[in-house]
Amino acid sequence: MKQQILFLALISINIFGCKCSGEPDLKSSFINADFVFIGNVYAVSEVPSGFKTAHNVLSSIKIEKTYKSNYYEGFYQDNATLFGSPLRSCDILFTEKGKYLIFAYYDEDTGFLYSDNCFYTKKLKEITPAELIFVDKLSNNFKEEARIQNLKNLSADYSEDIIMDLTTPSRRINKLKKEISEIEDERRNLKIIAGILVTLTILSVSVLIISWRKRKNYRS
Repeated sequence: MKQQILFLALISINIFGCKCSGEPDLKSSFINADFVFIGNVYAVSEVPSGFKTAHNVLSSIKIEKTYKSNYYEGFYQDNATLFGSPLRSCDILFTEKGKYLIFAYYDEDTGFLYSDNCFYTKKLKEITPAELIFVDKLSNNFKEEARIQNLKNLSADYSEDIIMDLTTPSRRINKLKKEISEIEDERRNLKIIAGILVTLTILSVSVLIISWRKRKNYRS
């Protein structure tokens, strides 16, 4: 019984715990992701997470087309491993085999990729031809910006060892931006609530003063 309650609690956390700054869309997902690609999940395995009723998911995926990579060209060209944990509320668990359009972060500590519900990651069959054309356009723009940036770096310093692709923010910067955006949203909501409370307080005080004056006039 306790295990069932714990499992339900974990599901509730997974459903209600994830907070995104708005609905995910193709453009913002492309900008914030480290990797964007079409891949075919061909193997899925579960590994212990520390809870008997919840398991982390490792999904092996064959990369078929890469739209964006923030790392050198030989990195993740053929195969990759996607990681997902039910203990992290936003993680997408790739438990079904098949083709996906994936917007992913790269975890430098493990070498795994992971995607979350704040990205526009979907099964490929759910992506329209128009959306794929738009992703192609974003990819071409990204590659052109990267080429221009690399040329600027070359002109500034002839050492190829220090060439860096600075066209998009890193995962940590994106995460901080998202947290800042969430804090700003909460601050705006608090201002609205404070304004409502002040208005209600003023109205209450006004009603009390009017009531007090009426009683005073009546006694007079």
